[in-house]
Parts: sequence; structure tokens; C-alpha cells
Amino acid sequence: MKKIGILDCLYPEKCAGCEEIIEDGKYLCDYCSLKMNNTNYKLMCSKCGFEKDYCRCKIREYHYLGAVSTFKNSGIAKKVYYSYKLGRREELADIFANSAARAVKAVFGDTRFDAVCCVPTAYRSKLKRGFDHGEQIALKLAGKLNTQFLTDVLKSRHFRPLQHKSTFAQRVENVRGKYYTDKRINADRILIFDDILTTGATLDECAKELLFAGAKEVFCVCILATYPKNKTNGGK
Repeated sequence: MKKIGILDCLYPEKCAGCEEIIEDGKYLCDYCSLKMNNTNYKLMCSKCGFEKDYCRCKIREYHYLGAVSTFKNSGIAKKVYYSYKLGRREELADIFANSAARAVKAVFGDTRFDAVCCVPTAYRSKLKRGFDHGEQIALKLAGKLNTQFLTDVLKSRHFRPLQHKSTFAQRVENVRGKYYTDKRINADRILIFDDILTTGATLDECAKELLFAGAKEVFCVCILATYPKNKTNGGK
């Protein structure tokens, strides 16, 4: 049995979901672990990554062949992710890398990826948070999928308005021409990681650039999916 020291008493381990004191070495209490259930992939459109009632495939076409999201952007899952992203609970990266790996295997089956990359994090965000939240998960995800991680394959040209404050049409326009690659890619099938899926505009722009740079197929995986209040008219 581990001895309890003074620091353990002063700074006990707390659940990332509800902040209750938990056993040392754990990140979530049993209740929050149960509430972190993965998305029901049987209800998901494997093309756009949203549940079929909210499918966006009839609203727009995507350059990527498939997308999957692991949790809805709400409840315990949202709180735990933001505890990682904004609260710098870097130890939680492995939880989300595991969930992303399970989602990829559940939806894309035995599809073999030649590389994993991630949507670039804005410099000011990395400076503010002290780490690259997306890259940490993507790097671990590559290891779990037994493939390579491509560092800095995607780059951002300049600052644009924050996506979460924009409308659907504005989101599409905000990312137009924002991302680019400056080298040829020696990988046929690439998996892009991003933390939040809302319209797919960012992932689509990144996929377009990767295809231009030499990739033949692009797939995507995200941790959280933000759903509109109403179902899409083009749902299937």
C-alpha cells in the first residue's frame, strides 16, 4: 500500500469531471467514468462524423473520406476535455487518445493509416496554455495506431476570427486559405486530428491541402462534436 505523504494531503488527486477527491493515480471518479461513454457509432454518419439525424453530407461536400467524433460537446465529456485543454491537466491526454483510437477502429475498421497529423494550434493559444493540446493527443494517437506522426505538416497563415463565435457560413469563410503545407507528403492515407467538430470546415480545408501536397486519402477524428439545436433539413 502506498504511503500517504504531506503533499498527498495538501494536494489530493481530484476527478477531472466533478473535482471530488479520488484515489491517487486515477483521473476520473467511477460516476464520471460512466458518463464518459463513447458515441454510439451505429447512429453516426461515417462520412461527416455527426449522428445521422444531423448529417451534413447533403448540405456540403467534403474533401475527406470519413470523420468520427468520440463525444458530444456537452456534459461530463466537455468538462473533462476543457479541464485538459484549459486547466492544463496534461495527464488526461492519454484518456482522449485512447477514446480517439477506439473510435477510429470502430468506424474505419481495419483501415491502415500511413500517418497521423493534427490541425495546427494558434501560436497565441499555445503561448497562453503553455502546451499544444492537439499535438499531444495526436502524437499519442499515432502510437496507439502504430503509425507515424507528422510534425508541422499543416501550418496556419494568419489569424482569423475565432470559430466558436462564428456562424456556419462565417466558419467556412474564416478558414478559406488559412491552412497550407510547404512540402510534399510521402503518405497515401492520412488521419487528421482536431479537438472539436462543429461544421467540418476546418478539417475540410486541411484535407484539401493534404491532398494537394500528395496524400491520396484523408480521414478525420475529433474528440467533441458540437450539435445544432435543430436537426438539419438535409439529414439522412
